[in-house]
This record gives sequence, C-alpha cells and structure tokens, in this order.
Amino acid sequence: MMKKSLLATLAFMLTICSYAQQKTIMRYNYSGKIVSDKTQPQKIDESVFILDIDSTQSSRFLELALLERKRGAATVKNQDELMQILSTYRPKTNFTVFYSNGILASTSKIWRTTYIYKKSINDLIWKIEPGTEQWNSYTVQKATTFFEGRYWNVFFTTAIPLIEGPYKFKNLPGFVVKAWDDEQHYVFELLNNEKIKIDNWEIINPKELEIEITEEQYVKALKIQQNKTYKDNLIEMNPKNAETVPAEFDVKIGLRSNPIYKVQ
Repeated sequence: MMKKSLLATLAFMLTICSYAQQKTIMRYNYSGKIVSDKTQPQKIDESVFILDIDSTQSSRFLELALLERKRGAATVKNQDELMQILSTYRPKTNFTVFYSNGILASTSKIWRTTYIYKKSINDLIWKIEPGTEQWNSYTVQKATTFFEGRYWNVFFTTAIPLIEGPYKFKNLPGFVVKAWDDEQHYVFELLNNEKIKIDNWEIINPKELEIEITEEQYVKALKIQQNKTYKDNLIEMNPKNAETVPAEFDVKIGLRSNPIYKVQ
C-alpha cells in the first residue's frame, strides 16, 4: 500500500509540474511564401508560421514545422524516432525570433551549428506612408524599411490592439498583418488567431547546443557559409566524400541559398 501511495504521489507531483510549465497564449497564424532557391524564383514554398504572444507581451515567431521538429527532437529516445521526426517535419526555414522588453533574440542554424544573437528593436527604422487602404477586412497603413539586407514592406492595422508582427517587425504603431520584401522572396500574411495552452515556450532541446555571438559575428559566419560550396560541406562531414561528390555539388552555396538575413 505504501509503495502504491508513493507512486500515486509522484504521479500527482509530475502532473502538477507539467501544468505549472503550461501557459495560455494568443497564437497568430501566418501563411508564409518562401523562395528558398534564388536560381528558381518561380518555385515558391508555402508553409504556416506562428506568432505566439504571452500575457507579458513577450513573443516568439517561427515556422510551425520547425517548432514541431524542435519539440520532437528534444524528446526522442533513439535514432529511429529521430529519423521519423526529421522525415515528418520538413521546415523551409531555420530561424526563431524571441522578443521581450525591447530585445530581439534570433536563433538560427548555419550548417551544423546553432547560433543566437540579440539586437534592439530600435534597429528597425520605418518610413510610414500617409493614407490608408483595405487589406482583406482590415484598414491598414503601409510602412517600409531596409533591414538585414532586404527592402521590406508591411501593412499594419490598429484594429488589433497590439504593437506586434511577424519576424522582427514589432515597433510600429499597430499590428502587422502582412510583410514582404521587394523581391517577393519572403511573404507573410495573417490567416487567423486562437487562444491555446502550450508547455514549450523556450523550445529547449538539451541535445542541441546554442552558441551566443554578436550580430557582427553571425553575419561573418553566414558569409563564410555562403562562400563555401556544397562539396565543402560534404567533405567537412566526411573527408572520404571528396572522392565521390558529383561535380554539380562544386558550386557556391550563396548562389542558390536564400536565407532571410541577406548578406552579400
């Protein structure tokens, strides 16, 4: 009896801990249209992105498939389970943006290393255009900025009483319902919203090391990666690949790869 009572108590405590980690948030779903390969601008990948906002007005933005992959990879027990997760969830992007108290924390994977860098929300300088127009059911204003190597356009509205938006577009006098760059390589459009409970706000994977660096160091690492060839990466994985990699892999990654942070 004592053993059963102890087990019941432990189970109850675990349940309490589980609920203690949960939080209720508002989730804003966006459609995302991405040109992943610069040499094929006509090929557009479509995916769902989520903007989650908690009661403290902190937020996170990432692709839903990336969230599910991260959450699954953090809990797998063996290699077979990991391969199942990787084959089920195939995100088109690899960045996550957390926002809190004026600071944007961006997590992104460059090849096999995950980096995190922080910057102030004040780094976004907007030009707000006069007048309003209609977008779907919203009255919106347009604003533009040059940010992280791209010319961005957004529609924002005061109909949603939040100073928020997709990616890092969070310091306009309204809620961003659409954002797109001039090349139409990244387009985010608001779909709907819902109140949900979650238990994985930090998206922590103890098996994945995140290295915190400065934005300047991140840009340098991204440039190095973009100047490598696909062959270089395969040889880095296994030197024996040098003998078998097809010739078409000997091309610079930057000629095709199209990350949201655009470097020259």
